[in-house]
Amino acid sequence: MDLRGRTTIETPPNGTPTIGKEDNGMAKLTTQGYELLPQDRYVLEVVEAEPVNEYGPQLRLRLRVAEGELEGFEFVDYPNRGCEDGVKVGTKAWDIFEACLNTRLAPDKELDTEDLVGKRFHAMVSVKKTGKGNRTEHGTIGPYRPKKAEPKDVPKAEEPEVDEGDFRNLPL
Repeated sequence: MDLRGRTTIETPPNGTPTIGKEDNGMAKLTTQGYELLPQDRYVLEVVEAEPVNEYGPQLRLRLRVAEGELEGFEFVDYPNRGCEDGVKVGTKAWDIFEACLNTRLAPDKELDTEDLVGKRFHAMVSVKKTGKGNRTEHGTIGPYRPKKAEPKDVPKAEEPEVDEGDFRNLPL
């Protein structure tokens, strides 16, 4: 408590601040910056997908890094759909549908955002121009193809012994 009897934010020995409440019941909050994924190529998994129209026709995708050192990191991307009632050929949303479904799409195919959930794809991820989040780069999106497991302890085929003397008398 401060000298006026109000609860304040206290920092215990572990260094994690706690939120206190003033007498009027209002919570005090601390500010935080943005956690950003370093620019690189990642395997991403779609956690949530829905069409939105707040800033034009887009998909709202919650994406999670599915492999590697930063596995589990999540961010939201808003790929352009290109038209109000569907997904236009050549848009970033079109590329994501093709990559997740691992097929070439026909222009009049009916698409469902639920088909994206749980699917994986490769993409280059960059920081938004505003510096306030990450985004996938259009033109870098492709289907996820897991590396094939290499069998262990497979004996190599025996190579026949070659007597180099057999080749000395060959004309060149």
